[in-house]
Formats: sequence, structure tokens, C-alpha cells
Amino acid sequence: MKMRGGHMPKIAGRPQSVVDELDVAASLTISLCRDGIQYRPLIAAGQAVTFGDPLAEADAVGGKLGLPSPVSGTVKSVDDSTISITTGDTETKTDRYTSLEPQRVTAEVMREVLAKAGVWPLIWSSKTGGMPALDGSEQPKAIIVNCVQAEPFRARGKVILQHAWYHVVRGIRFLPRLLADYGTVDVVLTAKHDPVVRMLYVDVAGHAWIHFHLMPLRYPVENPMVLSKALKKESATWNKDDVVWVIDAQGVEAVGACLADGMPLHKRVVAVGGPGHPQPRHVCARIGTPVKDILSTSSGEVNAATILRGGLMVGEPIEPASESLQYDDDAFFCLPGPGKREFLSFLRPGFDRASVLPCFASRLTGGEDKRVSTLLRGELRPCIACGLCEKQCPVGLMPQVLHRYLYN
Repeated sequence: MKMRGGHMPKIAGRPQSVVDELDVAASLTISLCRDGIQYRPLIAAGQAVTFGDPLAEADAVGGKLGLPSPVSGTVKSVDDSTISITTGDTETKTDRYTSLEPQRVTAEVMREVLAKAGVWPLIWSSKTGGMPALDGSEQPKAIIVNCVQAEPFRARGKVILQHAWYHVVRGIRFLPRLLADYGTVDVVLTAKHDPVVRMLYVDVAGHAWIHFHLMPLRYPVENPMVLSKALKKESATWNKDDVVWVIDAQGVEAVGACLADGMPLHKRVVAVGGPGHPQPRHVCARIGTPVKDILSTSSGEVNAATILRGGLMVGEPIEPASESLQYDDDAFFCLPGPGKREFLSFLRPGFDRASVLPCFASRLTGGEDKRVSTLLRGELRPCIACGLCEKQCPVGLMPQVLHRYLYN
């Protein structure tokens, strides 16, 4: 598969590949709004819940979506936006749902179980531009399993593969039940000769419906629209109305854990990094864990003026003290505040700055950009029509022309 344009910024603060398991917090807070869908609470304050119990539900096309409890405990409070649970028994039960086999389960049963377990919204559909319908009206010609994350910094596919190998492989083997006839599962990777990737080749070898693709490590390779368009361009057999689904490595891991071992979606692996974090790392935590617990470190204070939920490119600012880990989170980026102004910075070689333009020495050394902050760099400058923005654009727009129309 090929992607037009794109860019791979080198930013300081890349998280380590090792995943740290956090202890279950004393209190978890679950948001009732997930990816724009508002859920209705099914429990009341003071009620005891066990691991996997439905906390809330929402109507969807063809069925209902559930929010499962990530832990056993007592409901502390319920309002229109959140549910707070005081943690009790932290033992994770592996038989919450019936364990299924890929060769025997039907697509209808898979959709019902995945929706109840909170996993279904992790799938993106080219038909809806979001979550697929639950009524079986969509039968994708291909399901793309994306193991590539180029945005600084989100949980990397290779890290997920190493952390949850068994469930990722099992999840891939379940996906063909959701496909249309002669459909394929297309696994997107970057390094063909990487030992982890070679293991994946071996473990799913012999299945004609699994195809492997290499994509360049350039942002925004993880965007589902970019991936679906790249796949359709590979072959002339695709029709305009053919449906593509996209799911990332962590989503496939959740599918495997749910269907193979009866586990609801109850934890997430998140990348905690950026120039403002003293110990960039990957963290595995229960859904509802306070963000301040995830950011905490033993090696120093977090020097961040802004915490972004998501990567550097599309992350949204949050207040860590009042936020908690939710069902779709995979990153918290620590963005420092403005530092001291550098005297005559435009005359300096720029070993610690990065740019698409060949105007800094880091272009030659490959150094990381260590000056990313909340500060606007330099002054506002006019467009000189160099054409580099058009070269980087992954969808073939002409930004240098569009911005002139906007000004006019």
C-alpha cells in the first residue's frame, strides 16, 4: 500500500517500549459520553457491581451498545455525565462472557457480544465514517488491522503486539466472520524484517484471507480514511460502494480478549510522553483511572503547561486533576510551556529543531526537536508558495492556493 505525502516529525520524549502495569485505583470515574454517543446509566448510587456488569447503554443502528464495569466495587455516584465506582475486589474474572471459537461463532453473535462488551465502537467504517451498524447491513470487503502509529506519541502497534500477543492473534482470526464473501483481513505494518513482525507472519500463516501490507512511517498513516483509500487504489476490483472497516492493534487485542476469553473492555495501554515528561513510557491501566495517576512518575516532576489527550497533532487539552482514562484513550502528550527566549535564534544552526524545510542542522543529523512547546515559534510569516505543503498533504490538496482563497 502506498500513501501520498505525509511527514514524520521527530519529537523528543518518545515513550519506552516496556509497558508498566498500574495498580487499580481506589476510585474509578467512567464518562457516559463516548465518541459523541451519550449513554444512559443502568445503575444507581450505592449499588454493588461486579466486573463486566453493564453500567450504561446507548441505542445504535441495529442494536444497543454497553459500557461494562472495569472492576468490581460499589457505585459511589451517578449523574448525567459520569459514573464513579469505589473499587472493591480487583480480581479480573476471565469468564464474564462465554468463550467462543473463530470457526464456529456467527457474525450475529460476534456483533452482539462485542457491542455488550464495549468493543464494537473501536471499529471504523468507511460507509458511516464512524462505528459500523450492528444490524449486519454492512459486510466489509476488507478489514484493515492497523499496527502503525506515526503521530507523536500514541500507543505503538509493536508495543501492543509484544504486550498482548495471544489476544491480538486470536482477534485477527475472529475478524473473517464479519467479512463479506471473499473478503480479506489486511494487516498494515512498517518493518517487514522486524522480529515481532516475522512472528506475526508465522502465527497467522496459512490463512489465504490474511494479507500483509507495508506502509511508510509517516503521519497521518493511522488515519482510517487514508488507509481505506490506499487499499482501494491497490486494485481495480474495488467499487465505489465497497465497504472497508479499520481497527487498530489495541482494538484487535480487545476483540480477541472478549471473544476468546470472555473479557469485556476494561483496560487500555496508553503512551505517556512528550518533551514535558521526565520518564516517557507506556502504561496499562484500568478504564476510569485518574489521569494524574497515569502521569505520575518517580523520576521527577512533569514539566507540562498543557496535557493533550491524544497525540501531538490531534490531541485536545485536558485538566489532569479532573479527568480519567476512558475506553478510547491511547495517549497523553505532555507539552511544556514557553522557555527562555533564545537570542538571535534565526542565526543558530538548530541542532535541536526540526522542519520540513532544509533550514536547520537537524535535517543532516536527524536530531529530535526538543523545543516543542505551547509557544508560537517566531512571527507570523506570509506564504512564499514553496509548494512543500502540497507535497506533504496526504490527500492531494493545494494548501498554498486554498489559504489565498480564504484570505480573499
